[in-house]
Amino acid sequence: MKPDYHSDDFATARLDDVLSLRGAAQEARATLYAVLNRLELNDMEGEEQPFIDDCLGAIAILEMALQ
Repeated sequence: MKPDYHSDDFATARLDDVLSLRGAAQEARATLYAVLNRLELNDMEGEEQPFIDDCLGAIAILEMALQ
């Protein structure tokens, strides 16, 4: 059974739930870096800049959560 991170019980989460949430955040960060790299490589005219900025913002949020 997967933990429900949106439930009221999250405040009393067990350590393994917190570790799996941390692992999920690390996977999300790695995925965002991959997307960011593809966007930057293919963006010759600056059209993808809003998406690049969104990726950078999401990565910054995840970096703070992972500290």
